[in-house]
Amino acid sequence: MAERHGDDGQGKDDPTNDATDESAGRQLGRRSMLKAVGATAALGGLSGIMGSATAADVNLSGGDVTIPAGEYSWDGDGLRNDSGEAIVGEGSPGDVVLNLESGTMDGSIEGRLENVVVRGSNHDPKSGINLHPGATVDGLIWPEGGQESEDRAMYTPDGGNDRLTVRNSAWGWMVNNGAYLDKPPVTMENCAAVNNNIANIRVGHRDGTDEDERTVIRNSLIAVTQQVENDDTNVPHARGIRLRHPADLLIENCWFIYLDVDGTADLIELHDGAAGATVEIRDCAFYNDSDRDIVRDKSGGEMDVTIENCTVAGSGSRTIEPDYDGSGLTEDDSVTFPLPSAVTGYASADDIDGVGTDIGPWGSGSGSTTEDSSLDHTLALHASPDNAETAEVNFTVDGSAELAGEAEADSDTVVDNGDGTATVTSVLAPDELDSFRFSGSVVDYSVPAAATIDLSVDGTTTTFADLTGKTDSSTGDDSTGADTVEVVARQSGPLNYEFVVDGSAELHETSDMITSGNGDTVVQNADGTVTVTGFTGNDGYGDAYLVDGTIQSFDWDDQDYAFDVLVNGEVVDPTAFGSSTDGDSTDGSTDDSTDGSTDDSTDGSTDSSTDGSTDGSTDSTTDGDSETADTLPNQIVIDGDTDGLTTYTFTVSGSVARDTEASQPTEDGTMWSRVEDFAEDGKVIGLVGSGVDAYRFDGHVTGITVDGDAVVDIERNA
Repeated sequence: MAERHGDDGQGKDDPTNDATDESAGRQLGRRSMLKAVGATAALGGLSGIMGSATAADVNLSGGDVTIPAGEYSWDGDGLRNDSGEAIVGEGSPGDVVLNLESGTMDGSIEGRLENVVVRGSNHDPKSGINLHPGATVDGLIWPEGGQESEDRAMYTPDGGNDRLTVRNSAWGWMVNNGAYLDKPPVTMENCAAVNNNIANIRVGHRDGTDEDERTVIRNSLIAVTQQVENDDTNVPHARGIRLRHPADLLIENCWFIYLDVDGTADLIELHDGAAGATVEIRDCAFYNDSDRDIVRDKSGGEMDVTIENCTVAGSGSRTIEPDYDGSGLTEDDSVTFPLPSAVTGYASADDIDGVGTDIGPWGSGSGSTTEDSSLDHTLALHASPDNAETAEVNFTVDGSAELAGEAEADSDTVVDNGDGTATVTSVLAPDELDSFRFSGSVVDYSVPAAATIDLSVDGTTTTFADLTGKTDSSTGDDSTGADTVEVVARQSGPLNYEFVVDGSAELHETSDMITSGNGDTVVQNADGTVTVTGFTGNDGYGDAYLVDGTIQSFDWDDQDYAFDVLVNGEVVDPTAFGSSTDGDSTDGSTDDSTDGSTDDSTDGSTDSSTDGSTDGSTDSTTDGDSETADTLPNQIVIDGDTDGLTTYTFTVSGSVARDTEASQPTEDGTMWSRVEDFAEDGKVIGLVGSGVDAYRFDGHVTGITVDGDAVVDIERNA
């Protein structure tokens, strides 16, 4: 099949090559508006389907926008914001749906876009949300895609070293590239790109971006299962991932499905325009029924390529064109391939045409289980090994729930309340794990006051208070005596901080911009204090906590960083914590420490092991048994980033244990390593700052997510 005209570098500089996109330079002559329509809202050309009552317009020329859960009629306009601003769909993933009934799906995101599902094909060319360096997209789903001229889902108009982040998103049926992101460094995680022409995902560094910046595509699904659509500028020629310009590219833990259909191209294409690039492909699974190469190198060998610990199945080609380092491909037809919904967390991602449990490897059992597919969240609980007795934890969801993983049917229960909610009871002995699947959201809970319980939802460490917005009803404490402590950034860039409370603390929210959550943690220390660790960034954004007790110390990693600490709305000097003898207020303490820590015997650790680790972890994978780690052949190392906090999860098909000899505590004085890492039947959930977390395991890595800039290295038979 002939290449499209642009592949020879000649022609009209269309969007499939190095063109200057006309929409990138288009001036936005107006800002979109948010209009309340009855109990719903309108965004730009968006109007509530449920009613037509008028209400006051809200100018979106700056600040944050919240779209109430619901379905809306949309003309494709209005998804625009500046750096530091956010457009956020309320509710659970998929609760905000924009029905594209006219116009072109486009926009310009410099800040954040979250939890928006677009339904309907494009009406007018050319689609594509411009994503600028530094922007974040977390949950953009467009199943029908665009089949008008030059349509693509996402486009980067600018280069530069500020990182673009795309997570939990899915796009299909674009005629001129799916995600056209070949200028800035990109981190793409938990995404699905299906049946897009030219390239499902196109990356590379140019227009001011350093070639040695790293672009990461991780934990994502790329599939071509039907002949793709095309416009008049090209022919059907559907690549998987295309590296178009030089970069340091990591493709990690991804799934590729290519069936024997017309219009397929190479699963990974390394273009001659990317000569000099470094490419690492590891822990990926390929299902190929087509005759196209697994990896094609059009540069004639002018790239440094590593292929490590990958598997292949299907009846098609096994060709890897470039010379490479590493173990390469292993035949394995037992590998399962997840559906887009399992990768992204959005059920509507499975509505992409060409996706289904009767198609390709999905039809052989991959990606489907006996569990209820509508239960799209997993909640894991871990009881501290230092708990004095068995704890009974209850939580209620406004949906359905079922036992999963380590939950035991003879002690753990799920009760349908008959009102659209379900209540889960988890009975946890010290150091025990339980997990549950559920739909909807957590709305209520009860935890014994004397118990320490760690919690994660979909692999993200959190708290019940943060999930529900209220204090545990079992304690009878409504926190009316607590102080509100806020940490607010006054410049861009990350701020990492930590403070110790002689008392209690919990995550809190005082506004859409001041809210603690992912990565902000409260850890109970052995001496009765708690250590709060958090990070924030961007002017005006911050975290909030309810603090009942005395703040003994407050420490942060960049002494020149501009930020405010407020107690009950009043700005205070963080260096004054611990300098007063008044033990009854948040600014009083007899502790003269200012580094956020107490002495070595009370460093926040609840680790009861004797494995010699100094990182303060309560990791239940080791149990103090270094011989367990010594017997496991493979190693995974999470090498932290000195500039910020990284949260991570990974799952292995066998056993896993912390490698205490290879792990290193933080080097910059912050205490991220005190935050617990724990394993749940082969799943590890952890956080790392500037230190190193290392584990040993057998079997295969079956899933991995990384939120941050830590470097993850997996070595077999290390």
